[in-house]
Amino acid sequence: MSKNITIEHATREQIAEFLPEAIALAVGSYRDHMSKTIGEGGFESHHKQAKVAISHIELLIKLAKWADLPDKAVIGDEEASYLQGLMTKAEAEIEAYEEEE
Repeated sequence: MSKNITIEHATREQIAEFLPEAIALAVGSYRDHMSKTIGEGGFESHHKQAKVAISHIELLIKLAKWADLPDKAVIGDEEASYLQGLMTKAEAEIEAYEEEE
């Protein structure tokens, strides 16, 4: 049983290590995409690409919640606050996208 707890803790630490950068990159890429003018592919292509980006952001948020992050015991106060801020921004982007739908 303790081996499972150790594996779970190690997994949460690994997720916590890469998640902030992954969320920041996904949100940044989504914002960049949405700021571009609609190109040759037209609206449909632009919309599909935005949907894929939002889905990626949603999955990262779900992963964070599955891992019970941000958890100060796992990543410390400063990192937990930073991750919480990123998650809040990411969730705001998702809500804004859904309102536009």
